[in-house]
Amino acid sequence: MLNDRGFFGPSQYTWWVVYLVVGVVLVAAVIAWYVFAVRFSRTRLPPADRRPNPKKSDPQQLQAKYSGLIDEVEAEWRAGRLDDRATHSRLSLLLRFFAFESSGVDAHVMTLADLQRSPLPQVAGAVGEYYPPAFRADQPGDPAHALETARLVVRSWN
Repeated sequence: MLNDRGFFGPSQYTWWVVYLVVGVVLVAAVIAWYVFAVRFSRTRLPPADRRPNPKKSDPQQLQAKYSGLIDEVEAEWRAGRLDDRATHSRLSLLLRFFAFESSGVDAHVMTLADLQRSPLPQVAGAVGEYYPPAFRADQPGDPAHALETARLVVRSWN
């Protein structure tokens, strides 16, 4: 090989920068198309049209299970392992999961406004009582009253 000086970089070719930019743009366009197709092609149903949880448990078993969990929260609060704020937060979560397991409504992922529009007025009322003590440090709650409210919601569930 006469005059072989080794590897020749792209800088000696005319328009190499344009080809590089066009190639990068094309690769980015293909990636963007796949992201767009995957992200926006899923069917989303509004919460009201979603199918409820098909697997419903026995109401008495659920009431016994969640009454026991409420008793555990009370024991932790009385032992000093939970402060007022944590007690209200935990009771709110327990009632949301109780409503989900009982009715199939996704109460465990709803905001308070969503709960108030849902067919769960008892849970929405109790969670509404738990919000100020759970989220505002200047509003101490009454854990004994909160525990009784949680028990009342669980006992009166039909």
